[in-house]
Amino acid sequence: MIIKPCFKRGLTLSICLPICLFGSAVLMPVAHAETASTSSQSRLAPNADSVALQRWLNKNVNNHPSVLAAQAAVDSAGFQLIAADRALYNPELEFDAEAAETNSAYVGLSQTIDWGDIRGARTVMAGSQRAAAKHGLESTRRNTAAAFLSGLSEYHTSAALKALAKQGDTLMQRSAKLAKKRFDAGDLGKVEVDLANLSYAQARFKLADAISQHARATQNLIALTGSANKNWPDLLSVYPAPDTQPQQVDKTVQQLPQMREITARVKAAQDNVKVQSGQGTINPTIAVRAGKEEQDTLLGLNLSIPLQVRNNFRAEVDAANAEMIQAEREAIDAYRKLKSRLEIATVSYQLSRDAWLSWQQSGADTLSEQIKLLERLWKAGELNTTDYLVQLTQALQTKASAIEQRGRMWNDWSEWLIASGKIEHWLYQQPANNTRQK
Repeated sequence: MIIKPCFKRGLTLSICLPICLFGSAVLMPVAHAETASTSSQSRLAPNADSVALQRWLNKNVNNHPSVLAAQAAVDSAGFQLIAADRALYNPELEFDAEAAETNSAYVGLSQTIDWGDIRGARTVMAGSQRAAAKHGLESTRRNTAAAFLSGLSEYHTSAALKALAKQGDTLMQRSAKLAKKRFDAGDLGKVEVDLANLSYAQARFKLADAISQHARATQNLIALTGSANKNWPDLLSVYPAPDTQPQQVDKTVQQLPQMREITARVKAAQDNVKVQSGQGTINPTIAVRAGKEEQDTLLGLNLSIPLQVRNNFRAEVDAANAEMIQAEREAIDAYRKLKSRLEIATVSYQLSRDAWLSWQQSGADTLSEQIKLLERLWKAGELNTTDYLVQLTQALQTKASAIEQRGRMWNDWSEWLIASGKIEHWLYQQPANNTRQK
């Protein structure tokens, strides 16, 4: 990143962001960024899961209070732009009449001239603020979508862990009862019975914790959606591979709405310097008067010029310049963080996706059968109680780890969507069909 000095008129030294890095992000319209991002998603064929997820996200994100508040901020910025484009000074109409030894009456019209073009500078600044508000709306939409995806992941992951905990509780309860019968019949020792009871107690603890976790995840999703209707979409069955290339990272970060919002605010801070500089400009007032005194007709022209001796508005200019420097430094810091976030999200999602695909290919289909086989072998007496409980516990823990890995992959996938700007695929595009991938 190149940082170059920038000298403002009558100001202290500042720092300007290089145009090659941030300038294009400010000037590029939103529609162009959406087109560039969504074009990379065109090769992702929609399936039934993604269609349901897209509709659910669109409905809830668009109606979320934070998004509606951000939209109100855009509307406010639009009205502020209209207000800034209005004339800075209104004309003044003056009447004067006097009845004395000589009767006189005057009418005058005066107008202060915006010599420093403060109106133009304010209009440009308001335009930059409106652009920042629009990009802020997009940023809010994406952050809200990320919250929904995270809440959905917690809900389905906790639901699957709850179902697994119920299965483990049922198996351990059955094992404890059968161990008690064998102990009463003299076929099993006290140590193995105690181990079965301890395993059953641990399974009940896990079930209670899983129920509690699922209740919290459910309430969190209800709070996000604002509705107790639990008709929520399922997790995806197909996850695309991350396609962000290293040479495209800089371009991707520049087009993110978070970065575009920050650069627009930098532009607004730079425009504010011009506004404050205009405050120190001498704005003359021209007045024309016409009247009558007795039989005489009088015409007058008046020019008044303010003297900037008690306040030259230099402090306001210096303050605006310092705020501009602050905004530029914050933009550089934000760029670094967003770039790092994208790189980390890409690596994390790739790793978690590879781990999940490897699990599906190797052990996902055999684990349930293994649990059933262990119980048959134990009941048939071909497997002692200790080995059965140890292997059953290990199988249940492996299944729980697989469920948690799926939740991590979902979170990594959604984080990669947000960090790379590809969440637009779920917020803007309309699916072409409802076919399901196998």
